[in-house]
Amino acid sequence: MPSGTEHFMDTVLRSLDLYATRPLIKEVVGPVEARTCNIITYQAYAHDLSKAALFWWQTLSKLGVAVGDVVGLWITGSQYPDLVHLYAISRAGFVPQVFSQKYTEQGLAVVRDLLTACEAKVLLYDPVFEGIVQSPSLTLACQRIPPLVSLTYVDAALPSLPDVKPTDTAMIFHTSGTTSGKPKPVPESHRWFRFQAIQWKGICQAAPFDGQDVYNNIGSYGHVGSATMISHLGASGQCMVRLASNTLDREQILELTRLAGLNNLFIYAPWLSKLVNLAKTDPEILTVLRSMRQISYTGASLNPEDEQWIIESAIPATCVYATTEIALCLVSDLDRVKMIPAMRLVPGVQCQFIPTNSLTHELATNAHGQLTGNQLYDFFIPESAPNCPHPSIRNRPDGHISGDLFEEVSPGYYVFRGRNDDWIRTGPTCAFCDTKSIEDNCMLTCADLVKNCTVVGHYKPALVLFIEPALALSSESDLATFKMEILKQTAAFNARLFSHERITDARRIVVVPPGSLPRTTEKGNVRRKAVEEDYASLLQDIYTSKA
Repeated sequence: MPSGTEHFMDTVLRSLDLYATRPLIKEVVGPVEARTCNIITYQAYAHDLSKAALFWWQTLSKLGVAVGDVVGLWITGSQYPDLVHLYAISRAGFVPQVFSQKYTEQGLAVVRDLLTACEAKVLLYDPVFEGIVQSPSLTLACQRIPPLVSLTYVDAALPSLPDVKPTDTAMIFHTSGTTSGKPKPVPESHRWFRFQAIQWKGICQAAPFDGQDVYNNIGSYGHVGSATMISHLGASGQCMVRLASNTLDREQILELTRLAGLNNLFIYAPWLSKLVNLAKTDPEILTVLRSMRQISYTGASLNPEDEQWIIESAIPATCVYATTEIALCLVSDLDRVKMIPAMRLVPGVQCQFIPTNSLTHELATNAHGQLTGNQLYDFFIPESAPNCPHPSIRNRPDGHISGDLFEEVSPGYYVFRGRNDDWIRTGPTCAFCDTKSIEDNCMLTCADLVKNCTVVGHYKPALVLFIEPALALSSESDLATFKMEILKQTAAFNARLFSHERITDARRIVVVPPGSLPRTTEKGNVRRKAVEEDYASLLQDIYTSKA
């Protein structure tokens, strides 16, 4: 096969054979009083993969699905068979388009639209979605996913993996936020998959040892972070232990450490913040954090107090910058923890920092940056980079700008300084949210009520909508009625959003006098960051009330 045309599954299959006897996946199972660890070896996973791949190749071929076609896969994202079926579809020569349990929040119409956008030929679905999928509005062929244990291993040869180009699509995931009520498909190419394993090795900095590195999954198997762990952990013979839920609390981390040998954490910053708060008063949790070979956190920044406590407590932490489109790109140094949150490029990553023309005073997230107006940089991924996004989603003809801004704080070391557009991160896992689409919908559907509005909540627990009303509100009763009418008129749009993007509580609507929101001098646009600063105390009260 010519160089550069290898299917990403060839690498996966070689790893499954090379590390056959090692644990690949661990699961803590059983009743609370008698918990045990179930181990799935590389060899056992390969066996399940083969029989599932053969089943799907035979089944989908009969339905007229051709090699290279897109196949929708709606999974719970919380169980071992999900990972088997996901990679089995790839092994059978098809391109999976992955949906998770999260899409029940949006409903069938959004899933249908995304399948249509990617020209999927069929939708495979977990039985839990039976009631949703059986709808006349879904004209696509549907196939229920059978239990893995019901598939019989047949000693029949699967066809060879198809030849592919480096930029051909291997899998399709979706953005964690929505634009105009829909997530955007994110195709991941074969070269992206192959390079991700190299990127992962650059992230891992713990000293070599005789044992096996055991990592937790980071959220749902239906999302890119956990779904691709088979590919990049398997490349170096490591192991993943499944979380019982998409979070990491005291009981679970102690259990996974004791029963499954968890010795590396790869988690979202809000999860780590919760563990840090526990460890400050819980010696057992502190011991666990200190015993980890490496703790890598991503998705957001920790607050400075947590960062300082980590440094003073000798916890082996590194911060990581990654996105669904470009994967792992930046990491801090494990042997220089005092530099957190400053990060450097992962070895082999060809990304570039380009001086931005954005307003540094408005976008810098720390007081020092706002006062000094330090140079900020756009993060650019050239077309030639192995992790450059699929051509269909690039935002420049010669590559891709991530939309995140950085400041160089030491030669070659950069700190994240926010977004350069209308996307922010919000909610429990700091997922992306397109504030502009929410604001535009509010202005459109509530034109009789709203003169101007803005949505805030960057790296906060939830969104808050600020409104300058188009009519006089003379009493508390008028204000309450006004807010309920806003919720009523935006309800249909909210229903299409993910839960972290929805504004469905009147306590998260703040009404201010017309013209009072801070604006830019030149264009008169509302300054989102300035609103957060001016109303910081009020916002803290709202978040504390768990609105």
